[in-house]
Amino acid sequence: MNRDATKILHTVVWAVFSVVIALDVPVLSECADVTDERAGFSCTSLMATSEDLVLLGDCEDAGAGHPLAGDPTAAYVFFLPGDPSSGELGRMHTGWLWQSKYRSFQAGMNEAGLAYSLTAVPELPMNPHPERPYVHGRDSFYDSILRRASTVDEAIARTLQFDFSTVWFQIMYADAAGDAAILSPGLDGEMAIARQSEDSSVLVAATFNTAAPEQFIGRDSFVRHRDGQEALTELIDADELSIATFSGIVEQVSRSRPYAFNGSYTMYATTYDLTSRIAYVYVLCNYTAPIIIDLREELQKTHEDRRVGVVEFVSSSKLDRDVQRYWTIQIAGAAVVLLGLAAAAWSALQLFR
Repeated sequence: MNRDATKILHTVVWAVFSVVIALDVPVLSECADVTDERAGFSCTSLMATSEDLVLLGDCEDAGAGHPLAGDPTAAYVFFLPGDPSSGELGRMHTGWLWQSKYRSFQAGMNEAGLAYSLTAVPELPMNPHPERPYVHGRDSFYDSILRRASTVDEAIARTLQFDFSTVWFQIMYADAAGDAAILSPGLDGEMAIARQSEDSSVLVAATFNTAAPEQFIGRDSFVRHRDGQEALTELIDADELSIATFSGIVEQVSRSRPYAFNGSYTMYATTYDLTSRIAYVYVLCNYTAPIIIDLREELQKTHEDRRVGVVEFVSSSKLDRDVQRYWTIQIAGAAVVLLGLAAAAWSALQLFR
């Protein structure tokens, strides 16, 4: 090959890898969704109901900066018994320990059959409401909802008793009667409420703001919302809603992508059966062996608050395989990027020889 042809080849190689790196094309991922710089926060909430079943699904996704990214087994289930004498409801939350000591709740369910799930959205400032009795950040917002509210209407009313300075999330509520709603930060500085339509048994939230869709985190958010909405609607129309079919759609909208390509990884996903108060937790994209938690049984075990690491629910052999898969994907993604950078640098050097 003559020198001119070699230069052309080097230029092509350098250009290809530059495009791969610049656009974060997900070579090792399931599909090539172009995402923005915060695509790693791609959680999804799903709700569906039939005559005898009400389900809420939650995907907890990590990006490279997520608290679980460095230790994918550090998720917890928090159990908080109620106090019937004061009207407090027993409840559970999923989440982790922030800074290794502060409880960070992301989704949960109480013994009345009310559940919630969070998805991240671009943070917006909120109007001050000093007249409200509670302050977000000072008072335990998510636990306050599950501790006192039994229905979606009660959860909304309690949410609007909180004074928010800013809001970075939207929250989906669902209850055992089949009601559901999404609360999002509005551009007007107030919480916006989106209810499911009267002729629909489905509600989906991703990481675009339901109240202002131009406010979004990752274009993959729209893909997941569309896929979840369509698949759930088909299930309802075919009268095939069950724990298994619903969890299959939770799996469909989950992700197992390398962070190096600006991807996200579903650290755990949960299907909450609000009718039976049972939670099915799927750890590290393993949808064949869920952790099954009967909330009522767990709340009877002790009258003390407790947290249980997901590692305590899963056999070590299964968990080891799932953790190995997680790190294999992350290391492979990083290796491809490093090889691309090395190839681009080598090609660039050859051009100037």
